[in-house]
Amino acid sequence: MRKVLFLILVFTVFIIGCNEPGNKKRTKREREAPTYTIGINLSLSGNGSYFTEEVKKGLELSFDYINNESERMIINAIYDDNKLNPKDAVTITKKFLEIDDVDLIISGYTPIIQATIGLVDQHGVPMLVTLSSVEEIAKPYKWAFRDFELESVIMPLMASYAYSGLEMRKGSWLVINDDMGADAVKFFSEKFAEEGGEMIKGEVFEASEMDLRNKINKVMANDPDFIIVIGRGSAMINACRQIRERDREIPILSNNTVDNDIVWEALGGNESNIWFPRPYTDLESIRYRKVNERFKEKYGHEMNWLNIYGVSIANYLTQGLRKSGGDKESMRNYLMTLNVPSLRGMLVMNESSDVNIPHEIFRRLDGKSIAVVAFEPAEN
Repeated sequence: MRKVLFLILVFTVFIIGCNEPGNKKRTKREREAPTYTIGINLSLSGNGSYFTEEVKKGLELSFDYINNESERMIINAIYDDNKLNPKDAVTITKKFLEIDDVDLIISGYTPIIQATIGLVDQHGVPMLVTLSSVEEIAKPYKWAFRDFELESVIMPLMASYAYSGLEMRKGSWLVINDDMGADAVKFFSEKFAEEGGEMIKGEVFEASEMDLRNKINKVMANDPDFIIVIGRGSAMINACRQIRERDREIPILSNNTVDNDIVWEALGGNESNIWFPRPYTDLESIRYRKVNERFKEKYGHEMNWLNIYGVSIANYLTQGLRKSGGDKESMRNYLMTLNVPSLRGMLVMNESSDVNIPHEIFRRLDGKSIAVVAFEPAEN
């Protein structure tokens, strides 16, 4: 009898312990589905946070959907804010590698990538970098791959369209004083000259400059048919705004730095005669409509091109994790040979560890962005 009472007592304690907070029984899916950990090292505050927050929305949408709907895997996404500070980014990267034991790292922006890419490569962890237009930034590294716009790709497309599509013959520039601004001018000018056009010397500005009127006057004194404007944040907004103070109609050609809601709203919401590139998206496809509906339910607005980047990156990375089973060498091989359909068309990794994608050129007209021409990606 005592033995029976003792067994009943033990069983009761066991049942109570299993029902206490923190001791919940794991679901069958949690017991069987493998968990993959992704360290996401982004600049979520400070300068540049708009672009990273928008990419993050796309990542979150896909990871949440996979965790809620898939029975084959669980994604543990760890987001850390490096504040666009390379030292903070290195600290976060070390935590990902040494404490979190991540299966994969996502990072963005050139200074952050340059500060951390070597460290990740030494540890042999696959790394996907974005929000950097530096060509071949990942090429010297065995474990790194880049997926974002390249000035060497999009600016020649803009140049060809300016010459043949808009029939412009003479241009100038007002661009930020960094690698992106210099590369944009270089690659545009080379192609425009090849087509038969002429680029008159322009002006550069610092990110901290707010009054650009004197520089704009110098640019306009050359009587250009158009002006290339490349910048970031408030300086970009002021450049466009102050050009429009001088001339309401002169065409402005740019890269993706102009194409965000903050700039459009700051320019009054009815801006016209600005041309810029975007990655191609089939807005009529069933895939896009389904993802866009989920996005609107979560965030209250339709996807923009940065959200689409986040969604597509998350999708092909999780597909690779599932196929590789978390084996890092297999994941690296998957990225090396990437050739997958996505919301951005076919994504193909080239020999420089850069993703080739198709593009479109848009025109801003009366506050709306209208596609005017599409281009296929260059061959590997």
